[in-house]
Amino acid sequence: MKSISLIFAVGAFFSLLWQELQAAENYSLWPRRPEALAQARALLQSGSGGEAVLLMRPYVLDQGIAGREARQICAQVNTPRYLSRMHPGAQSYTVQKGDNFMRVVERTHCPVDVLMLYNGIVEPSALMVGQKLMHVPMNLRVEIHPDAREVTVWDEQEIVADYAIERVEGGAQSRKPEWTTISSREGYLGGRPVSSRSFLFSSADRALKLANGLLLTGESYYATGPVIRLRQRDVNELSLLLRAGNAVSIHRKGMPAPEKTEAEPLPQE
Repeated sequence: MKSISLIFAVGAFFSLLWQELQAAENYSLWPRRPEALAQARALLQSGSGGEAVLLMRPYVLDQGIAGREARQICAQVNTPRYLSRMHPGAQSYTVQKGDNFMRVVERTHCPVDVLMLYNGIVEPSALMVGQKLMHVPMNLRVEIHPDAREVTVWDEQEIVADYAIERVEGGAQSRKPEWTTISSREGYLGGRPVSSRSFLFSSADRALKLANGLLLTGESYYATGPVIRLRQRDVNELSLLLRAGNAVSIHRKGMPAPEKTEAEPLPQE
């Protein structure tokens, strides 16, 4: 009888040990969730977003649940910062005699809608000589993880934005790991295309076309090719962070990271 009890005790011990080992690799189990996540959320609630980002930096590259939460926390702080005058790469341009809005766009290489956003411009024709306009070099990179249903935007090793993929269709799910670039930003208003150089683009729903044929868009855009769909408001926000020529990497679960190649430079919008 004692031997039977001993066998059960040993079995229970190894069962618990196996659960502990699995928990060590799965941060979604509460006992193993890093305490830093709860601390970061408390910092967010207290208005200390910068401290929360610093606390999350060791976790943002993790591919588990903890990493996903860390990226979301950092994005909650950094996305508004990168879409405001608090942008870390902000530069100033002084309006010169003879400048119009489109000439400023060409000189600053900052897209129309982004320049309007950063400077709170509603009427582009109302520029004055000597006026200071904020603009930024848009050199961020994008990672697409179709299996994990996640799109992330990075400024080197700093996480800028994080978006959930709603649906993958038209062959996008089977794509191999690869590097590509954004070929263009598309806009649609009332079902009609709007040029990215038009002042109406700021009011349009967006889509991002990649050089490899993949399309990032919202639910309303009709497409027959490989498509990754996000919430439309997320695509619109993503479009403000990016420009034609930005690097994009597509990652596949269980496969090595795509090998980076030198992409051909694309013209600014």
